[in-house]
Amino acid sequence: MIQFLIDECLTPKLVEVANRFGYVAYHVVHRGWTGKEDPEILAYMREESLTLVTNNWRDFGPMLRREEIHPGAIVIPDLPRAEQIVAFERALRAIEASDPPADMVNTVIELMEPGEVRVFQIP
Repeated sequence: MIQFLIDECLTPKLVEVANRFGYVAYHVVHRGWTGKEDPEILAYMREESLTLVTNNWRDFGPMLRREEIHPGAIVIPDLPRAEQIVAFERALRAIEASDPPADMVNTVIELMEPGEVRVFQIP
């Protein structure tokens, strides 16, 4: 089952959204990882197979491209908190719409404005 790690730049309410969809999610703040450097967050993701939810693709994108296998990412644009929730719901629906539901290994779901969802594999 996919488990999500919500980056500190996003609202903690995304944990509730994931739970409502039947997924387990953690927020960086609730794990005590506030202020950790991105490479440390990447190490936690790998260790616990946590799919990252972030709006910091500029930093995480290059790091994930160097990984042979990674637990995936959902990229939300820089949006107000209420819109982050709507965007994350779109991403979760995209996961569930695939048949069978997507496994996020090496998968990135990027939410584009307005309403476009882009799914791709890296590396």
